[in-house]
Amino acid sequence: MRITVIGAANIDIITKSKSKVIPADSNPADVRLSAGGVALNIAAMLARHGAKVDLITAIGKDPFGSLLRKSCNDIGINTEAWIVKSNTSTGVYLAALENNGELYAAFNAMTAPESIRTGEITKHKSIIREADLLILDLNLTEKILNTAIEQRDRRLVMVDAVSVAKVPRIKNLLSKIDILKLNRMEAERLTGIKLDTKERVKQACYHIVNQGVKRVFITLGMAGACAAAKSNAIFVPALPTKVKDVTGAGDAFSAGVALHFSEDLRTQAEFGVALATEHMERNI
Repeated sequence: MRITVIGAANIDIITKSKSKVIPADSNPADVRLSAGGVALNIAAMLARHGAKVDLITAIGKDPFGSLLRKSCNDIGINTEAWIVKSNTSTGVYLAALENNGELYAAFNAMTAPESIRTGEITKHKSIIREADLLILDLNLTEKILNTAIEQRDRRLVMVDAVSVAKVPRIKNLLSKIDILKLNRMEAERLTGIKLDTKERVKQACYHIVNQGVKRVFITLGMAGACAAAKSNAIFVPALPTKVKDVTGAGDAFSAGVALHFSEDLRTQAEFGVALATEHMERNI
């Protein structure tokens, strides 16, 4: 299985409070610095599960960029198509977690992937076209998303929505997407539907499918996930777990779905939930 992933690679700086966070105060915490970014996280999980992975991303010409490349090379991700920018910095994601592992606040600076130009994508069209599956994250601009999709010549395309703020980037591209993964808030932004009941979750799924997406997956936190295609929608419950760190759980879900892209809807959703659960059980 060969998968190409295009999107963000950045340094994650994750802090986890040792007690309940007190706003506007200095809170004792544990801190972790590691390779991250939605595209990189998905690529890393795919590689660890045996897939051949090409990652296309942009980094700055700086120590953080060198650290990211080494991290990817160490686990077998092909980084030959990386775009090095001398006039911008490698992306950084900063997350503050409560002592129970839940996200308190997060910030990101993703100018590198957003600076990718059309020619820098078409230059690597063979890597994009020959993959069994192309995965895109919404740290890319709408223009670059469309350019990458055009290189596929109607082959499978999967998109991870990344964040509420970036969801509008795919509103005009839904008919070109085969698999779309969102969380509850991202799905609400895309559809305008408040997902406060199971029926409304299903309504949102069908709304997205009717725009042309072949399969949609909406993660619902401790309520599990909903998966839908044109003919049906199903719910997959969350697995019992002691959450230690939610950072990257959505990326793990996407990797689980991608690893089973050729299988049925339920199998994809169940593996997504299983991989996300495994990820959340890790300590900071």
